[in-house]
Amino acid sequence: MVSCSVADNTTDNRKPTRRKHLAFDFSRREDDCAGSMFQSGQLVRVNLAGLQAEGVMFQAAVTDAVGHIVKQTSERPPKYLVKLLFSFRGVSEVEVPADRIHDK
Repeated sequence: MVSCSVADNTTDNRKPTRRKHLAFDFSRREDDCAGSMFQSGQLVRVNLAGLQAEGVMFQAAVTDAVGHIVKQTSERPPKYLVKLLFSFRGVSEVEVPADRIHDK
């Protein structure tokens, strides 16, 4: 997972400090790290449960499919094209929302 940091500007002569944002820090804006979540070629696990791709509906058990990021297809909401390591009923590439993708 990518972490972003923000410089805190102060009004006195102290050096700006850097603060890490935690994954559960909901106070930061959603687009602070826009476009930098996953890289092309990155090995990931995807939750396909309940998604439909090319006429194939993925069952609830398909929660941990392994694949590689091909490219980002949408920024709002963030979606990625993932090439699966295994074909499911002939489907080997799926567009997946970022919240269903996890680092391997």
